[in-house]
Amino acid sequence: MFGNRRGLTILTQPNFMEAHQVADDQLAPVFTKRPTNYQPNLFTESKQEFTELEKKIVVLVVNQIGHLALKGELRPTANVIVSIPFSSLTRNHHQQIAEAAESLQSKRLIYRDDVKNRFDFITPFPRVRSETVDGQRVIELTMFADMVPHFAELGQRYTKYDIDVMLSLSSVYAQRIFEIVSMFQNRRQLQFTYEVEQLMTILNCPKGYSFYDFKKNALMVAQRELEQKADILLEWKPSKKEGKRIIELTFFIRTARQLAVEAIEVDRRIINEMPLHEAVATAWRLMANYKLKNWQKDLIASEHSYLEIFFRVDAELANGLRPKVKNHTAYLVKSLGIDQTKAPKISKVLKRKQTNPQQSVLPLGPEVRGGTAKSIGSIINGIPFSDK
Repeated sequence: MFGNRRGLTILTQPNFMEAHQVADDQLAPVFTKRPTNYQPNLFTESKQEFTELEKKIVVLVVNQIGHLALKGELRPTANVIVSIPFSSLTRNHHQQIAEAAESLQSKRLIYRDDVKNRFDFITPFPRVRSETVDGQRVIELTMFADMVPHFAELGQRYTKYDIDVMLSLSSVYAQRIFEIVSMFQNRRQLQFTYEVEQLMTILNCPKGYSFYDFKKNALMVAQRELEQKADILLEWKPSKKEGKRIIELTFFIRTARQLAVEAIEVDRRIINEMPLHEAVATAWRLMANYKLKNWQKDLIASEHSYLEIFFRVDAELANGLRPKVKNHTAYLVKSLGIDQTKAPKISKVLKRKQTNPQQSVLPLGPEVRGGTAKSIGSIINGIPFSDK
């Protein structure tokens, strides 16, 4: 099946200069880690027996094969050899990588359709070995040609995700649920449903797991990691029961950006419902968060159009919608369009009356804001609303 070894292909990273002879019916792509993974949805929903570390190796295999598929470089009869540097997985725990590579050779993908009474058990990597290339250790994984489509048939429905996020996840349940969530996000579905038994099978949960075990050890662990490392808030609720037994769950996906937009919309509605004098008082409190000059504060508080822009920009900054902005004051002033405006001249009489140079000429001076996400809502909580 391997044929004569005639073709010349570099197996590893661009700085690995050693070349290896491979057969004409084999592909050995140069290893270059791409930022995005592409894999078939069928693979995403398959039962996988991999451990967390084995899964990371598989993720890097998918990283290489998925991009070959996107570029149309796979050949139907060609085996694929993927070489992954140890350094792409760990800096110094090479023994753990070697052990994971050894156990990976016997792990399976399982496709099962109990309704149609069909199943397919696949061992994708019949050969896994280590090599030293250019002084660096690599894992070399061979995949037979008929196994490649399980990793590469993208079609119109495929799962796309950030590989660095995936590699940062420390639980195999978080890794697998991240794939599933990414699959539905690609479809623009922020709500999806699974039967509990089906999902437990996909996640390769131990036999005999109760729903409590499943929730504690799989769902909640994944939920915590996705929020911390992927900025994804995943929630669920029972959608079908048999007596007290939960047999189906509906999941809800919200990203950090979506949460920020929702918080901003709440802030906007609250401000819009305020009488003008309450909105001005709230603006004064919020302006303490910026290094604005007194005349700039007066200008914002006295001009309705400036006040509206101020609340919008403040809500975006407070809720993390502008994470790349380093200087909030400069960004606010530029958004208001007053970055080139000069301070108005103040009469000598008014200057003499201002005993405290930090005190604005308008009432209700600033108070320091707390660091809550819904900044406006938290500040106006104690302010009585008008009956109008």
